[in-house]
Amino acid sequence: MSSFSTLPAGRWRAPALALSSALTALAVAALLPGTAQAQEAPVAEPQTSSESLTDDIVVNGRRQRTALNEEQSAIATIDIVTTGDVAVHSQTGIADLAKMLPGVSVSRDQGRNQSATGEAQFATIRGFDTGYNAYTLDGLRLPQTAGSSRAISLNLFSPFAIGGIVVDKTPGAARDADAIAGIIDLRTPTAFDFAQGFTRARVLGQVAGLALDREQEAFGGAIGLDTARRFGSDRQFGVYLAGYYEERGNAAESTAVQNDYKTTNFDVGTPRANANALSADGVQWNFYNNKIKRYGATGSLDFRGEAIDLFGRVNYATYLNTNTMNQTALRNEVTSGQSSGNPLRTLANGSTTRAYNVAGVYTPQGVNPASYFRTEDIEQELFSAQVGAKAHWNGFTAALEGAYADGRFDQPTRIEAAFRGIAYNGTATNTGAATEGVVVDLSNSKSPRPVLSAGATRYVSSLDRPTQLYVQRGYDYLTEKKKTLKGSVGWSGDSVLSSVEVGGLYEDADRTGRSLAPDNTRYRFLTPLQSGPVQGPSINQYLGYVLKDFLDYYPARPIKVLSRAQLDAQVRDYVDPMVIAQNTLNQGLLDGHEQRKALYGTATLKLGTLEVMPGIRYEDNSFNARYFINDADGARFVNAGRDYDHLDPSVLAAWKPSDRITVRAAARSSYARPSFDLIAGPTRITRDPGRNNAITAISQPNPDLKPVQAWSYDAGIDVYAGVGRYFQLAAYYKDLSNFVVTTATRTAGETIDGIVYTRPINGGGGTAKGVEASGRFTVGDMVDSSFLGNFGVGGNITYQQTEASYVIPLNGVRTTRTSALPQAPDLIYNAEVFYAGGGFRTNLWYNYTGRILAAVQDSQPDIYVQPVGELNFGAAYEVTDNLEIGVSARNLLDQHTYWATVGKGETYISNDRNGGYLKTGRVFQFSLTMKM
Repeated sequence: MSSFSTLPAGRWRAPALALSSALTALAVAALLPGTAQAQEAPVAEPQTSSESLTDDIVVNGRRQRTALNEEQSAIATIDIVTTGDVAVHSQTGIADLAKMLPGVSVSRDQGRNQSATGEAQFATIRGFDTGYNAYTLDGLRLPQTAGSSRAISLNLFSPFAIGGIVVDKTPGAARDADAIAGIIDLRTPTAFDFAQGFTRARVLGQVAGLALDREQEAFGGAIGLDTARRFGSDRQFGVYLAGYYEERGNAAESTAVQNDYKTTNFDVGTPRANANALSADGVQWNFYNNKIKRYGATGSLDFRGEAIDLFGRVNYATYLNTNTMNQTALRNEVTSGQSSGNPLRTLANGSTTRAYNVAGVYTPQGVNPASYFRTEDIEQELFSAQVGAKAHWNGFTAALEGAYADGRFDQPTRIEAAFRGIAYNGTATNTGAATEGVVVDLSNSKSPRPVLSAGATRYVSSLDRPTQLYVQRGYDYLTEKKKTLKGSVGWSGDSVLSSVEVGGLYEDADRTGRSLAPDNTRYRFLTPLQSGPVQGPSINQYLGYVLKDFLDYYPARPIKVLSRAQLDAQVRDYVDPMVIAQNTLNQGLLDGHEQRKALYGTATLKLGTLEVMPGIRYEDNSFNARYFINDADGARFVNAGRDYDHLDPSVLAAWKPSDRITVRAAARSSYARPSFDLIAGPTRITRDPGRNNAITAISQPNPDLKPVQAWSYDAGIDVYAGVGRYFQLAAYYKDLSNFVVTTATRTAGETIDGIVYTRPINGGGGTAKGVEASGRFTVGDMVDSSFLGNFGVGGNITYQQTEASYVIPLNGVRTTRTSALPQAPDLIYNAEVFYAGGGFRTNLWYNYTGRILAAVQDSQPDIYVQPVGELNFGAAYEVTDNLEIGVSARNLLDQHTYWATVGKGETYISNDRNGGYLKTGRVFQFSLTMKM
């Protein structure tokens, strides 16, 4: 099921599910005439002068046809999208372009406000957990640049430096086996991708609509320069160089409830058991500012001779995001000198509560206006270098490649500041028994709204109260250095046994990390709620800007965007001099070393038009780590490690009865290594200040976790019918065991000597079954019209059903629960209409990702992310052979970027830790592409 989404004609595997039957019939009917004529497959043509200007993007252009030919000839199921079309794309991050491919969905790190950037961060095949994918750059396994898991952040990479994205959904034994979902490979261009040399400049100007509306920094731009040259007596040498720099601002805004939901009625069990009768506890509103920088360079040097090919690759990429969040909230709580007006009630478990009124209905007391400020600055950096050679003579080949990659993730400063004071309780003096609280109206599922009295509204609307409660600062740092050596020898011939290959891999990775939770550096100001050396300022005493508008509802308590410089100065004054206990610092340290060794063998059998590739791969893994632990045996560093191996057979087959039809099938074994933070990492300790800071809970990694194992089965058919027309249909099934919920980090715990120990464990199994379709239809030679012949439609669709068994610790008892796989949407589709002719091209592209399970919870309903769609438009005009101008718009319909709910339905918006409802607005872009 190959698919390559090239612009302006992104590949499509049929439209939405409701329309799939009708459009499938239409596509097949359109394709049959071309099939019957058995036309020859399109051959790459010499590049014209104007094609060299935008060679990677011209509709039906040489590189697009090369990508399609590669998909057609592959025995595996691969999808390719070329990424260089910045003229009609306002997406300048690779992950947002990857979602054009069939079955590829995207996600973000919610814990670090990455949804607020408006850019996707991670890409995954068929919605599987990102840890089930392997990520490579020109075939090199990438080091970590996003945190402690195995997910690879793609927001470093720019389409200025990446020429294409290749998704291999059925990798054979010659490729990494720890890839249950498949392999996503980013390809940098080489001089041999182009028919002639060129030098090109691409310049962009951008404006973020929401930031502009809110009078924040909204403008940005990018520039990219690249050149390709081939030289030598037979043009056997090739060099390609590219560099880029991007800087832009954007804003985002979100709303959510404050805390977990409570049951509307008293003592009726858990919220999970009363999923249709819940009440919100507080409400909040967030405004985000982002300043993004992305820059880097790539270079390649190639030699292609009669007996040997040599290559070298160097890549450098940096991503910087200066991120601030300003929050306004109304919290349900009574504070000093106050009490709840509700009666004291005893729950079935013996605990007591005053959250319910005399009728037994949830009625919280106290309205506490609160403000909160947080930064989530991100620095990511990647350097990689590869050298390799491939010799070939008389049917024999020998290849050797060595590589080094260094990835860095850094949050040098994480600032948090909170503003809390005396709550409004409905009395004249705000003392005694409360008579009012925050009742949250959930009738608008995207906009929870407080119901307040006139007195409460007046109280919370003043930014002169409360004053600042605390300021604190933390940090995170992780670096991984990866060294790789791989080689192979092979033979190919014209007999039934057409090829044999054996090879191996050695991969060595060193991880070093450190972190400091901001809570450990807290500086407390003097407030009515606590003692402190000095009184902190109020929101009104900060420099900044009070927003005039917000989503579809402006809260009773205004939102002020605080001066970042003023908060930075406050941190320098109050936090930096603080002395942090060595044990606290030790808790965030990590040193880890990991090795992976592999041997494989494959053979290719050709029986007429049938090609079969059996293979087997053996991978041996080992890791050891040193990290800090604090338990009943005392505080100390410990060493942990484990060795495990995996044997993975596979069979790939392709039957090509004609030049226009390919039928594929695959069966393969694979596995997924447990995320590194689950097997080795800092221990997280919870203490009780009311019991002399005694330890109450310890969360630890589990070095004995088993890898997740899977068997995958794929089958599909591709039909090609000349330039710009094809249709593909495929089905797949995956069977998983030793399942670990890495995205939800749901774990099992046990209590020893009053301390709850929490460790990740292997759970049950899981399955995924789905169908994919893609197609593209250009009117082309179907009509005798130079105008109509340049129109086309295309798209793709993936529909799947997933199921997994989770082990959930609830009240000290481990229970097994069945639900969907995390992060796996049931429906993904792209639909596109395009035109290209007379130097003008345009496209209208819509992307849709269905609802996903984001986190499995114990006593609360599970967290889901509701469906999200995005409509994008682009147009470009070739003014001369040396100049093209373009305009584009992203998210034309101004749809939400993220919407998380408690439970599958839309009734209960999630709390802020799970994202709530967030919008990032539209993005508009103007571009110039110039050949020099």
